[in-house]
Amino acid sequence: MKIALVSHKYGFGMGGLERDTVLLSRELLKAGHEVHIYANRREDVMPGITFHQVPMLRISSPGKNLSFAWSAKRMLAGTDFDIVQAMDRILHQDIFRVSDGITPVQMMHRYPHPLIRRIFAATPRRLALKWLEEKIFIQGGARMILAISQMIKQEIITHYGMEPERIAVICSGIDTSVFHPGVKDKYRKSIRDMYSIRDDEILLLFISNDHRRKNLAAVLEAMQLLEDKKYRLLVAGSGEIGPYQKKAAKCKIEGQVGFLGHRPRMERYFAAADLFVFPTHYDAFGNVCLEAMACGLPVIVSDTCGAAELIQQGKNGFVLEKNRPAQLAESIYRLKDPSLRKDIGEQAAVTAAQYDMEKYLAQMLELYAYVMRMKKN
Repeated sequence: MKIALVSHKYGFGMGGLERDTVLLSRELLKAGHEVHIYANRREDVMPGITFHQVPMLRISSPGKNLSFAWSAKRMLAGTDFDIVQAMDRILHQDIFRVSDGITPVQMMHRYPHPLIRRIFAATPRRLALKWLEEKIFIQGGARMILAISQMIKQEIITHYGMEPERIAVICSGIDTSVFHPGVKDKYRKSIRDMYSIRDDEILLLFISNDHRRKNLAAVLEAMQLLEDKKYRLLVAGSGEIGPYQKKAAKCKIEGQVGFLGHRPRMERYFAAADLFVFPTHYDAFGNVCLEAMACGLPVIVSDTCGAAELIQQGKNGFVLEKNRPAQLAESIYRLKDPSLRKDIGEQAAVTAAQYDMEKYLAQMLELYAYVMRMKKN
């Protein structure tokens, strides 16, 4: 097959969506398909994959989104791709992957008060995103929608009235040759030594490029409630840290928290950690949760995250109500027992192993074949 993948950015170090695009493109190439990337920015592109730079205005957020959508439409017009799959909102595609949720639900979680939400929904950025979503979901801008969780599928049906049969659910795959329980033997001691974390200390790990949306504040408040200096927290990712350094100081836990910034090869930090915390306000899936589980970590995730669908309460992780620091603290405290952490981590790894790249690629190719049959009819 000749396949086009469309995304604003393309690269491992740019975010979850972009990393998923790279992994999918490489798996498709290895399977013998012709792969083209349409993006505005890129990191290294594997030999054999063709890159097309899509022009985009950088003057404002609505300008970026609308100009990218129009430029992609122009560049793809008249091409002979078997499948055009967009990872970001554009005007016409065979498959639209809903990578970051939908605008109405994003607004509900970001602005709970209806009046404030109405005001911010009228900003140029939100109006542009809503317009693009209506083009896709209501006006036939995509033949099929790819949701990465059942939660997202239901939200699209609820807010846009889309037919359920036009929405496929396939969560992202992970590279189980990178993320697996064996990383603990390779990296645990060296990383813990690097940050002076003792064997008897319990290390929490939090990863995010948007600390506000992923609710780092709740993690800091939960640590304050625990009142146990044996808990440590490492915060990785490129999110703004200033306000959270101040909050950690206010909570009197600044000596227990380390802000790492962006770090490559996160499997090393999963290896060092004892549990992974992700109390996000809203996340379409949260592939980082699956990666943590694959490395044998118990995961604590909010019920507004698609990855919560993989969790059996108390068996391979814990699901909590968003923005409930007390409930988060209680779940962390329950995992103080090392034998319980071990049992839950082992079950988490068993769950995550079912989502390897081989299975993911098979599901994607099945969806591509279905869409190609649709195009012929």
